[in-house]
Amino acid sequence: MKWTSEEFYPTPEALLDKITGMVQWDRISSILEPSAGKGNIVEYCKKKCSNFRYNKDLDIDCIEMDEDLQKTLKGKGLRLIHDDFLSFHTFKHYDLIIMNPPFSQGAKHLLHALALQDDNYGLICILNAETLRNPYTNERKELLKKLTDLNAEIEYMAGEFATAERPTGVEIAVVKVIVPEKERESAIFEGLKKRSYQETPDMKTREIAPSNYLEAAVRQYNLEVEAGIKLILEYKAMSPHILCDLRDTMYNQPILDLKIDSNPLSTNAYVRMVRAKYWKALFENPQFTGKMTSNLQRKYHERISELKEYDFSLYNIRTIQEEISKNLIQGIEECIISLFDDLSHQYAYSDELKNNIHYYNGWKTNKSWYINKKVVIPYMRAFSEWSGAFEPNYDVLQRLADIEKALNYLDGGLTESLDLYDAMQTAKRMGQTRKIRLKYFYVTFYKKGTCHLEFINEELLKKFNIFGSQQKGWLPQDYGRKKYSEMAPEEQSVIDSFEGACQYSHTLEKADYYIYNPEKSLKLIETTEERVA
Repeated sequence: MKWTSEEFYPTPEALLDKITGMVQWDRISSILEPSAGKGNIVEYCKKKCSNFRYNKDLDIDCIEMDEDLQKTLKGKGLRLIHDDFLSFHTFKHYDLIIMNPPFSQGAKHLLHALALQDDNYGLICILNAETLRNPYTNERKELLKKLTDLNAEIEYMAGEFATAERPTGVEIAVVKVIVPEKERESAIFEGLKKRSYQETPDMKTREIAPSNYLEAAVRQYNLEVEAGIKLILEYKAMSPHILCDLRDTMYNQPILDLKIDSNPLSTNAYVRMVRAKYWKALFENPQFTGKMTSNLQRKYHERISELKEYDFSLYNIRTIQEEISKNLIQGIEECIISLFDDLSHQYAYSDELKNNIHYYNGWKTNKSWYINKKVVIPYMRAFSEWSGAFEPNYDVLQRLADIEKALNYLDGGLTESLDLYDAMQTAKRMGQTRKIRLKYFYVTFYKKGTCHLEFINEELLKKFNIFGSQQKGWLPQDYGRKKYSEMAPEEQSVIDSFEGACQYSHTLEKADYYIYNPEKSLKLIETTEERVA
């Protein structure tokens, strides 16, 4: 056979098997072979990728200088895109460059390949070993330095072409480079951020301080909105230059399509979406929602569609904070009553759940009750359905957190703090499912799905029951104000059934604790939250 080039040495398949072991073919969609010869490497890559259905239309480009070999490549249906690799330039990105360049120009070809791709690619190159072992030229020295900087893997092999289609005894060096994707910075965003630093030179210091988290959030919001608007305006200015067609018609649209969440491009639509994002984040930030009950948080979450019409500004945030302060007491009371109902009459439909409550004859009604020291909550599945292992999920933790939050307001910061999530994680690690100690109660989980609570502080439980009963109108209006002896017989009858005259005397002695006072409770809440913060 007559060879078309003195330096044409087709790459043996056995060698390709050795040097491509690290290639994840399922992740490769585009390949460049800069010295394709008659297509050995290209055909090998196609065969490897054919195992992955979604790579059946593999994107492979070939470059070859020799005209006879060019005809061979075209005859095989391979895509020839250029002749001289050293003059080749492209904006296209390749996942993998795999090459066996002419040995006499190996350094030049490899340097050009490394310069061709910016980042996020793999490269495999076969060189004459002397190219790296004997770096006597500036070109070779430059190549070695670059390979060192890229942490390239270099493996020397002898005899790999000894029995090849065109044999040679030359020792080879196989160079492998994996270049990760670079972290990119937005010129628009960085410019805006730099200007923001100049306007507020102490921004770094202020962002660290918890008391200024709102100012930091507003600054971040302003940066994001302004950067997005600049991008939209830049796109609109660029659109006439990136049209689908060279003809100038009114239907000619840009090749690149910029949209706002699948909607047509609009500055106002973008601003509304960013506002909604930041308002949502605010109502999920414990620093902002610390005093809010879960039901109050839900109410404000439901207002996000309304709030996206308002800028995320300190003025508007302060306005919302004032609203929250006014609604806080109502939110607290709704939360406590919701818990009172949750633990009592709603679940009094089975023998086990009936034990949650004790009935008493209330004020002008006999449908009255209070919650016992031990209660059962159904449908608290804390065991994995797959493995049967103890696995307290989000719903379980959220339910317990809601119970704890309601009791926090009644407790007024008197009980020592105990982190619920830490306690549950410890129990999970230890495999403990019974009598897990939490802040206000012990909790036990059963595989049948129920959860048993046992209140630790019986005085707090009594305060909880008094609150619930008063809100329901089941206790006399003068409860906690009049002595037992000063009450009418009907009132005394309710007291007798609820707790007895002796216990009622104890309630009167500690009325400041037992009888709920909204203004006093709010002050206690604020003090507690400040202490926690």
